[in-house]
Amino acid sequence: MSQRERAIALGAAIRAARESAGLTQDEVARQVDLPPMTYGSIERGRLLPSVATLTRLCVVLKIDPDNLPDLQDVRD
Repeated sequence: MSQRERAIALGAAIRAARESAGLTQDEVARQVDLPPMTYGSIERGRLLPSVATLTRLCVVLKIDPDNLPDLQDVRD
């Protein structure tokens, strides 16, 4: 799987978790201390979050990291 495909899969998983939680993009962005445009780019699969940001997203969205798409071998 390419980095782009991984970003898209991760973004879709994050979007689904946000929608399931009944939160807006702005609410999540604020809670994880990201600009809303950056958070939107993550959801759209245009940007892979840092490990620290991904960890904060998992906490805010109550995502089990083990249920996220495989991100092994992704290089910045």
